[in-house]
Amino acid sequence: MSALEVVTERLLALYYPVRELRGAPPSEGVYIVVCNHPNGLLDPLLVRLLLRRRPGFLAKSTFWDNPLGRWAMESSGAMPVYRAQEADTSKNERTFQRCRDLLKGGRWLALFPEGTSHSSPTLLALKTGAARIALSTLAEAPDLPLRVLPIGVFYEDKAVFRSRAAGTIGAPIPVADLLADYRVDPRRAVDRLTERIEQGLGAVVLQGETEELRRAFYAVAGWVQARAGTAGGAAPRGDVAEREARARELAERWAESDDMHRGAAVAAFQQFERRMAELGVQDPLAVLDPDPPRVLARTLGLLALAPIAAVGALLGWLPYRAVRPIASRMARGNTDVEATLKVLLGLVVMTSNYLGIALVAGLAAGPGWGLELLMVGPLSGYMALRFDERWALRVEALRGLWLARDADVRDAMAREREALVRAISPAASPR
Repeated sequence: MSALEVVTERLLALYYPVRELRGAPPSEGVYIVVCNHPNGLLDPLLVRLLLRRRPGFLAKSTFWDNPLGRWAMESSGAMPVYRAQEADTSKNERTFQRCRDLLKGGRWLALFPEGTSHSSPTLLALKTGAARIALSTLAEAPDLPLRVLPIGVFYEDKAVFRSRAAGTIGAPIPVADLLADYRVDPRRAVDRLTERIEQGLGAVVLQGETEELRRAFYAVAGWVQARAGTAGGAAPRGDVAEREARARELAERWAESDDMHRGAAVAAFQQFERRMAELGVQDPLAVLDPDPPRVLARTLGLLALAPIAAVGALLGWLPYRAVRPIASRMARGNTDVEATLKVLLGLVVMTSNYLGIALVAGLAAGPGWGLELLMVGPLSGYMALRFDERWALRVEALRGLWLARDADVRDAMAREREALVRAISPAASPR
């Protein structure tokens, strides 16, 4: 593994500290991993971390157009794919042969058959590259135990630093049974395998007709999950992979409902979000029945860390806060690349910040101070980050504690939640 890969994967782990995988990767065989593509260059890094292995990747050829991009792609083991709007597609045959050689050597390959990163609430039409590579590889090595493995990747809020991510492994897709057809009619066999991939990937990706509906499915899934796991009605954040799976079940039931039911569900979700906003609840799954002693004890314990966090904030708050607006401006509304830009900018800005502070301290007070601040800066900065996260949760808990003192408000919130669950899917209503 190259130094660049180590650094970028550590940065991704920092950006998405909770990463969960639903299902176990196959232990035997050779696989072409196919994934949805919602989050730019961070998607292949997330897949590698979830699988705990380094499959080869395909990336658009424009990354090779400059020396820095070429170095980054080659260092991570990526291979260029040439798109008609950008390059000579005849060059793809050389890339595909590299893919075939990699697979015949027993390594895995991963790619994103939608062909581009996007923020659409549904999958885009799939390209045929995965099917073409799979079948042409088997044509050269018929005995290779090759199959396609769909993995759905999911981000709670992909552009938000320190949010959560998950992956779901789907059922392996057979390829070998199409080899005879491929030798007779390659195009027909490729289309059939692409249809299988579309079905397999669709089964592990949370989709909705609109982004609002996707959020509704996920919100309701979390509330049902909390009700199933706790007797008192509290709503912990829960297992993100399990919650996403529940949301997909809701989406499937939704697809089978009639138009009147769908309209009522959308209206219920909109009303619920408005009521939560009026009450000052940022998280629609905020605790309804908090434990006052526990909330207060955790709040006081967190305050004990405030001095260390204050040092970190003093040394790094301004550059840290500058990364988000700069990245958002550079992304120009494209949320699928915003997180990628934040990671890269954060690496450059924060590293430069701590090096600059150490250099100034070393020149002003001596090398010892410079080295000390070079160590203290990042460590205290991390503590400040953790303090900020936990303090936000404590504030939500205190707000929930304040709301819960009013039985009428608490009961109204509970009733609206139950109504929302019934509107999204009657079969998922809490009992």
